[in-house]
Amino acid sequence: MRLRLVAHAVGLLLRAFGVSLLVPMLVDLGYGNVDDSVGFLIAAIAAFGAGEYARRSWTREVEMHRIEGIAVVASSWLVVSFFGAIPYVWVGLSAIDALFESMSGLTTTGATIFTDFSLYSEGIYLWRSMTQWFGGMGVIALFIAVLPKLAIAGRQMFFAEAPGPEEDRLTPRVRHTAIALWSLYVGLTAVQVVLLYLVGMPLFDAICNSLTTLAAGGFSPHPQSIGGYENAAAEWIFIAFIFLAGANYSLQYRALRGRPMALFRDQEFRTYAVIVGVATLLLTYVLLPFGRDPSAEYMAADTSLQVLYDAPPITILRQAAFQVVTIITTAGFATDDFNLWNDQARILLLVLMFVGGSAGSAAGGPKIVRAILIFKYAAVELLRVLHPHAVTVVRYNGKVVPNRVLRAIVAFLLLYLLVFAASVVALSMFGADLITSITASIATLGNIGPGYSIVGPMGSYATLPVASKIVLFLNMWIGRLEVITVLVFLQPAVWRAARLND
Repeated sequence: MRLRLVAHAVGLLLRAFGVSLLVPMLVDLGYGNVDDSVGFLIAAIAAFGAGEYARRSWTREVEMHRIEGIAVVASSWLVVSFFGAIPYVWVGLSAIDALFESMSGLTTTGATIFTDFSLYSEGIYLWRSMTQWFGGMGVIALFIAVLPKLAIAGRQMFFAEAPGPEEDRLTPRVRHTAIALWSLYVGLTAVQVVLLYLVGMPLFDAICNSLTTLAAGGFSPHPQSIGGYENAAAEWIFIAFIFLAGANYSLQYRALRGRPMALFRDQEFRTYAVIVGVATLLLTYVLLPFGRDPSAEYMAADTSLQVLYDAPPITILRQAAFQVVTIITTAGFATDDFNLWNDQARILLLVLMFVGGSAGSAAGGPKIVRAILIFKYAAVELLRVLHPHAVTVVRYNGKVVPNRVLRAIVAFLLLYLLVFAASVVALSMFGADLITSITASIATLGNIGPGYSIVGPMGSYATLPVASKIVLFLNMWIGRLEVITVLVFLQPAVWRAARLND
């Protein structure tokens, strides 16, 4: 692995990232927040300068090896998060809290340190949304689209960023693929901004919330998330666009280009739609007698908190649909404090946290396609117990799935669960209760955002100890990059090769 070549590519990304920091700076200047705008200017200069320095480490145009492309992806998220944290430090957050907030944005997790939303400027809220918007499709795919020089190594980098088991190319060249996907991404974001504004949401909030919706992010400028707007029409709009954020963008692109049945022919999309529909009905059912309403009286029953619910069924259906799509797609928004819902509802949402959205979407989590293939693989193995000589294969969308893909999925799920378990143990050792340890771990590893207990949708990660925040910071990074992309660098052979080739 040629480390100077990796540094060169990361430098190109960092320069472009530095330029993007000028946007919230101008917004703060426009709103009269001159002091806060200085933080963005410092971050922009630092990022651009460091990026230019790193860019000069390699001058020859050569094709990257796959491990180098993966290294660019993994290191870019870390490096960018450090420079993205500078504006947060400028407005008063500690270094650890600023890094946590920055990584949460770039990985579209939506777990926040903020407690008092009145302390921060419009530029800060726009920056939070922008980082999630960049991370939604992947900063690597974005910069492949806008930086022609990166197209040289685009194939390796795009493959490392793609969340599916196989690379899915829409056009003959990877850079054109990235442009096509980002065109769709930008278009959907613009449509949502217009719709939210038309139903009464303030324009600034509509922009910030739309940026984080299509990214399946969850950051909102309102301290009570989407529920704080008390706008039923807006919530239905969010439901539709969050659902799209969790669906494969490649299939959506094909559907808009004249192949409308591309979505419905895809087994993963059909499974995704069924899971959302069934889970919504189940959640509506369990919320009918119990739920959460701002005007309701709370009643403690045994160890759980049961809540009187007198809202009409359509309201319960809307809340159920919203929370199902926002959890399964890892968007992390909330229209209500589901931390106070009954146990049946919370368990259902907890199960969805382990599912994730579609491959090729902005969603995090293990992804539905992996669940489909692992169940099919298990069914084949059970059949072989009864018929050991039978020739059996796993098919997906009518095609035979190679054994190497199945092995990779099994390895991914094993590593995913091991990281989750290690995180739960670490958080519990640092003083967190069982519910917080479990839900904070899966909420950050799956890039979901809110969990239960003190990290609920109306809560914050601010009160966790520094050591816990570091663990969750790593969780967000590892989870967003699909675990293996990061853990592969734990192999000593990778670094021995790096020393030999650099």
